[in-house]
Amino acid sequence: MTGRDPRIDALAASELVSSSLLASLIGMLGAKGILSDEEVREVYEQALYLLEQHQSNEPELKTVYEAAREIIEAELR
Repeated sequence: MTGRDPRIDALAASELVSSSLLASLIGMLGAKGILSDEEVREVYEQALYLLEQHQSNEPELKTVYEAAREIIEAELR
């Protein structure tokens, strides 16, 4: 046993599922013309805002939240 906090892996997996589903949904809505490019950008900006508002103050989870922010920020570039 490595002593690693199992919450980190669970949270990371959850974030991966959420981000994969969100990216897929947003991509499909954009491809179908349901969302404009600006609206797609607004979705990612709102996601980043919500993540920053709800990020944990637990030091063990800091890197997970940083990685999640980086993924969203990459979509905004």
